[in-house]
Amino acid sequence: MSNRSRRVLELKTELRLKGLKILKIGGAVITDKSPGVFDRAKMDTIERIAKEVATNPSGLILIHGVGSFGHPYVEKYGLKNGRWNVKGVAETHLACEKLCCMVCSALAKEGLNPAPIHPFTSFRIGNRLEFDANFIAELVDDGFVPVLHGDMVRSFDGYAVLSGDRIAAELAKTFGAEKLGFASDTAIVVDGRIVEEVNNDNVSLVLKKLEKETGKSDVTGGMRGKVLSVLEVARQSEVFIFSGLEPGNVAKFLVGEKVGTKIRLWK
Repeated sequence: MSNRSRRVLELKTELRLKGLKILKIGGAVITDKSPGVFDRAKMDTIERIAKEVATNPSGLILIHGVGSFGHPYVEKYGLKNGRWNVKGVAETHLACEKLCCMVCSALAKEGLNPAPIHPFTSFRIGNRLEFDANFIAELVDDGFVPVLHGDMVRSFDGYAVLSGDRIAAELAKTFGAEKLGFASDTAIVVDGRIVEEVNNDNVSLVLKKLEKETGKSDVTGGMRGKVLSVLEVARQSEVFIFSGLEPGNVAKFLVGEKVGTKIRLWK
């Protein structure tokens, strides 16, 4: 085993001990997802979140949704259910990359060192989600803040949508993250009330109610899809879904305060 490989193995253990944080920022938080809108970023919100991230950026991996920089293109070109075309995939990816550059620029303005990782060229959907975990771990170890995003990626039968939610969940499992946070447009809301905690006792009921409320326009599954994507992770990590629109919530999550809905399942 090379010295570099040995250092990566040691790094993964060290990250668990230090408490790796993974934060996913929703596309609805940082873009305008109004019907028919393409490529409209909420720069004031992006800049405000960048300031909050800068308060405690150590041991952090950041993922963001793409909102109006991705979903409208998927609908326009019919990039769902195994269907794809080169022009649609290319335009969708370029729009996602553009938003990522905006996010990274805002982070850099706050003195951070973002490292953009575009899934289109670094992830693949096969029997499982394939990516270079060592590379991402090395970036964290070197002092960067890896920044990933929802994107189009190569799959076993062409190209498919890879959501930021799935990326966040897979990275949390791979690195044994201590905390996984979703800065969404809201916490989990059922029957008009915020759900304080999702656990083994109420998870089935919450999913059933969310199924009725999931918007059909969200190609990544809405809140129900988000919860489903983290059920396995919630057996090893603390998961929080909270409003990223409320100033201060991102900073609270990063310092370990409870925000929004906590998801914690036991085996």
